[in-house]
Amino acid sequence: MANKLRCPGQDQRFWKPEDIFDVRCPNCGNEIEFWKDDPFHTCTKCNTIIRNPKIDIGCAEWCKHADECIVGELMK
Repeated sequence: MANKLRCPGQDQRFWKPEDIFDVRCPNCGNEIEFWKDDPFHTCTKCNTIIRNPKIDIGCAEWCKHADECIVGELMK
């Protein structure tokens, strides 16, 4: 099977330590771990949906694979 090329922005081999971070739930204060490409998480304590405050999908404006990459991630 051929290797599928990955977007350098999503390829974890190129990530930095700050690309994984904690965010406090604004409703209950529970800490939620985000990875830089997570669009949102549901708080495990109070079920509040928290959007990733650091997500950057600016590449979707110019990348020819954005429909496959961004839409696919958001549909999960």
